[in-house]
Amino acid sequence: MPETPLPSAESLHALLDRYLRCPSEPLRGELNAALTAFQTAWIHAHAGKEAPSAHPPAAPGRAPAKPKFPIAAADLAVLEKMAEGWVPTAAEVPRWVWFENRELVTMEPNPAGSGPEVMRLAPAGWAALGRQPG
Repeated sequence: MPETPLPSAESLHALLDRYLRCPSEPLRGELNAALTAFQTAWIHAHAGKEAPSAHPPAAPGRAPAKPKFPIAAADLAVLEKMAEGWVPTAAEVPRWVWFENRELVTMEPNPAGSGPEVMRLAPAGWAALGRQPG
């Protein structure tokens, strides 16, 4: 049975344009720009301490700005427990990725040498609580 060749990108774009009944080029450009921005942010977030921060540190003596996104009461309760001294592991907090992606916490290697990473409040996490690290 002969193999059918894969369609070219141009023919797929033309099919998408026909399906949407409008030019999809502007949308594809926006999607590519968003993907590039996401990839850059991900690389910076996972590159280590030497990577430039997406959010520069707050000026000395000034608290970081309170996050502008909504934080559920259950998530605020987790942050409050952490502010009181609890150092949870990623295994203990089901939504740890949500916290890390919003830069409310930092992830550090487990002090035991193995096991899930531990979470520590980041400056934005303290700001979400309206508190200073203490």
